[in-house]
Amino acid sequence: MALSRNVEHLPMERSLHGEAVVSAPRASDETLIAEIASGDSFELFCHRFQTDQLLVLRGSIDLVVLQNRQLRRIPLREDEGLWVRIPPGVPHGAINRGRIPALLVNAVLRHGPSDPRDYRALPVPHQLRSQWRRLAVA
Repeated sequence: MALSRNVEHLPMERSLHGEAVVSAPRASDETLIAEIASGDSFELFCHRFQTDQLLVLRGSIDLVVLQNRQLRRIPLREDEGLWVRIPPGVPHGAINRGRIPALLVNAVLRHGPSDPRDYRALPVPHQLRSQWRRLAVA
């Protein structure tokens, strides 16, 4: 089965246990926690054999994905409970406009061995920087 090249939005499945709201687990090969600092960053990541499944736990970010030579903004907030699934080969980054660092969970799906380049930030291509800046102030 071929992997989709489309970014997907998946509502968080919730259940109430007493006074706690619990998220249904996402299938994953490993789980990572990431903190996204405030400020402008011109970085993208592109994973070769990995699907990222991201959920904001604290704060908010604008997830930015590069598809069809266009940067697309996907707003994510802690109170929305929305998972975003990013397939391999889709460059993506984040803009945090808030005053506090945003905290994310990433339920990673592996489709092959990890590549050392997967976690090295790539600069946003120069020809797309003006588009990135417009997204940063939107």
